[in-house]
Amino acid sequence: MGAYFFIVYSLGCTFLPCFMYQLILLYEGRKKGKQFRAVYFIWIYIFLFYIWMVFRVTGVGVLGDVIVRRQLVLEGNMNLKPFDAVGIGYVLNIVMCMPLGFLLPLIWKECRNLKRVTLAGLLFSAAVETSQLLNFRATDIDDLTANVIGTAAGYLLWKIFIKIFGVHLKMDTVDIDDMEMVVSTCEIRLPARYVKGVPQMYLLLAFAGYFFLYDPYLFL
Repeated sequence: MGAYFFIVYSLGCTFLPCFMYQLILLYEGRKKGKQFRAVYFIWIYIFLFYIWMVFRVTGVGVLGDVIVRRQLVLEGNMNLKPFDAVGIGYVLNIVMCMPLGFLLPLIWKECRNLKRVTLAGLLFSAAVETSQLLNFRATDIDDLTANVIGTAAGYLLWKIFIKIFGVHLKMDTVDIDDMEMVVSTCEIRLPARYVKGVPQMYLLLAFAGYFFLYDPYLFL
């Protein structure tokens, strides 16, 4: 029962800030009489579930680590030498971030650019690796490079995927006054100022929610 509780608890910590942000987007859209498709939100939560899985697998450091151990940065393993120990772990880190590179352009039009997706993968991986200074997990530059390669590979897979199935999935972007329709397998209509930066905000809020709200020492 305890293990199931912590799974649900950690998942809720990741989802809650994103859900609140989503309510704001919905409220702003509904005020202007805009319509939403449920499939868009389904893909959002698939994306957030994947992000949560990355947090669990990598052992992200959280604020609870600082509070319990009473020090900001702990002594632990840190490797800043690139390609120092490339092996199966390096390959697994590449594979782990491929869904990130695939899902970002699939869901959001503004992420249909290799540079933006790779940058998102770099910043996301850097946040995860830096947070591991707060616990006894290893912080490794090789994990960072592998994650970036994986994100780029995922984007290239999306490019191949969309070329094969694009006739069924992809529609043109339609601008109506200050409205922008973001389409892949989903659709949402919001004022452009609310659409821009949405994927980055979801990543930030998911990480912040897990970092500040999740406490692995809750019942210790």
